[in-house]
Amino acid sequence: MRKTAVLLALLLLLTGCAGAALSTTEGRTTEVEPITTRPASHFACDAAFFGDSITADSSFETFFPGQRIVNLGVYGDTLSDLLRRVPEVQAENPARVFLLGGINALKDDNGSACLLEYRNLLEALQTACPDAQIVVQSVLPVGAELQLPMGCHNSTIRRFNAELASLAQAHGCLFADLYSAYEKDGALDPALTRDGVHLNFTAYGPWAEVIAPWMGED
Repeated sequence: MRKTAVLLALLLLLTGCAGAALSTTEGRTTEVEPITTRPASHFACDAAFFGDSITADSSFETFFPGQRIVNLGVYGDTLSDLLRRVPEVQAENPARVFLLGGINALKDDNGSACLLEYRNLLEALQTACPDAQIVVQSVLPVGAELQLPMGCHNSTIRRFNAELASLAQAHGCLFADLYSAYEKDGALDPALTRDGVHLNFTAYGPWAEVIAPWMGED
C-alpha cells in the first residue's frame, strides 16, 4: 500500500510539471505567453564618418543624439591614405558610411587620376562592408584666395563632384551634395570657415541638414 501511495505521489508531481506552462487565474486556466526577444541589429554602429581633417573636426553626435556614430576622420589623409584605412571602417561594422575625401589630393591637372583612386576606394569599402549603405559626399569648395596656392580651383572641384555623383550612381551608392551647402559667390563661404579649407567648429549644421534624410531624421 505504501509503495502504491509513493507511486501515486510521483505521478501527481510529474503531471504538475507537465502543466507548468499553464496558469490559473480566478478559476480560469490560460496559457502563459512564451518570452520572446527582438534580435539585435548586427551592425555595431549606425554611422561611420570616414575622411580627412574636415571630417575629423565634426561632431555629428550633437546633431543626431540618438545615433551611434564613429568619427574616422584623420588630418592630412589623401585618397590613398583612406584606401589603406578601409579595414578601420570594416572593424566598426557600420550600418552607413559617410565618405568624404579628395581635397588633399585633387589638383587642376590630376582629376582623372583622383577619380580612379576614388573608384578603388569605393569598391574597397563595398567589399569590406557589403551590408553598409555608403553615402559619397561631395568635396567642399575652398576659399577664393586659396585656389591658386592650392593649385585647385573651385571649377575643378565642381567637375570632380559631378564625376563623383556619376560614380556613386554606377556603384549603387547615395550622393550628398555638400558643395552647394557651403558655396557662396563661387567659393567657400567665408563665414563658415576658419582658414579657407576647414569649417568653423560651429559650421557643421548645413552638412547635418544635407545628410539628415539618411540618418533617420526629418
